[in-house]
Amino acid sequence: MTKEEIAQFKKTIANSIIPVVKSMTNAQIKEIITIVEREHKELPEGFGNMLYEQIMMMKHSKN
Repeated sequence: MTKEEIAQFKKTIANSIIPVVKSMTNAQIKEIITIVEREHKELPEGFGNMLYEQIMMMKHSKN
């Protein structure tokens, strides 16, 4: 990913995912990511882990 793509990815997480996951447990977030990965086989390997890490960092830094 380019720097611009990374910045857009983080902005998308912050604007669309963080408001939803603020009240969710870590287990609930992991389950949703697992479902998305299972339904979207075209996602690159490791995407779910990277997404989870980004969500956790942003979720806890926004509190």
